[in-house]
Amino acid sequence: MKKEENPTHGMMSIPGFPIVLVTVDRNIMTAAAFSFYSFKPPCVMVGIVPKRLTFELISSKREYGINIPRADQLEAVRVCGSISGREANKFTKAGLTPTKGKVIDSFLIEECPVSLECKVVHEVDFGGSHRWFIGEIKAAHIDQNYKRDSALMYWSREYRKVGEVIPLKTE
Repeated sequence: MKKEENPTHGMMSIPGFPIVLVTVDRNIMTAAAFSFYSFKPPCVMVGIVPKRLTFELISSKREYGINIPRADQLEAVRVCGSISGREANKFTKAGLTPTKGKVIDSFLIEECPVSLECKVVHEVDFGGSHRWFIGEIKAAHIDQNYKRDSALMYWSREYRKVGEVIPLKTE
């Protein structure tokens, strides 16, 4: 069961290079173009290709959910990244449960251990392949048993999981 936490705690629960499932309205999109933006106020940003349904929905609703899947949820992540929300209900196809946000009017994913409710505060267009939506985290829901090293990550065209923590040497 998830416990509601303050937004800064929600931001700190995200690993580096995470795969995220972006939800807006009743749609889900798999994204690796995701980053921190600000700690005060707590903000994250997600890059979306303008031809995607998610882009249209975020542009009109000015909100989105960021859902952090665990490494053992790879199949759901792959399903959500391989079909269009214009053609199918991704919640149904991926076997995921939609949960209404408390602050945003879009759905979150019950099975993801971290769900962040974000309101768009800025949009950045550098003319590249993605447009970036900066969202202020208005609510964070974190499973009490969640550990960041269980999150699914992606870089160098591979899905990954955190292997080990290397402690800093102190003198």
